[in-house]
Amino acid sequence: MDDQLKRTIYETMSEVFETMFFTFLAPLHAAPQEINQSGDYVKGKISYSGEVSGEVSIYFPKALARYITVNFLGFEENAVEGRQVLDTVRETVNMSVGSLLGKLDPEGKCMLNIPEAAEMSGFVPESLIEEPGLCLFNTEFGLLLVVYKEK
Repeated sequence: MDDQLKRTIYETMSEVFETMFFTFLAPLHAAPQEINQSGDYVKGKISYSGEVSGEVSIYFPKALARYITVNFLGFEENAVEGRQVLDTVRETVNMSVGSLLGKLDPEGKCMLNIPEAAEMSGFVPESLIEEPGLCLFNTEFGLLLVVYKEK
């Protein structure tokens, strides 16, 4: 992935999280020496097609997914249900990648498909470290991982 694309992903993700969820992401330009954060994650994924096609997957620590759900819906923490977390992850992926495509494809030739979300127990972030389209963010809840793939 070229540096300009990576910068655009970092900027877009930070903008969406700060604006929509009052959550700050710290871009990591290199993987930490040790990643001891395996555990429960929620994966959101969306594909797009047009002149270019691809897919973006975002891996949220489950605690982060719950936190942004609380902020987005304005609910109390104990009132949030699992389906609402999955809905928020789908909407986050949709907003983030929609905003990204608006920057990468200003003529609007690419179309987003329907976002997906699923819980992932025992996910190991280290398993994605070698992905060529990986962007990492540090959050107060652990690592947020974004994998960008063009087809």
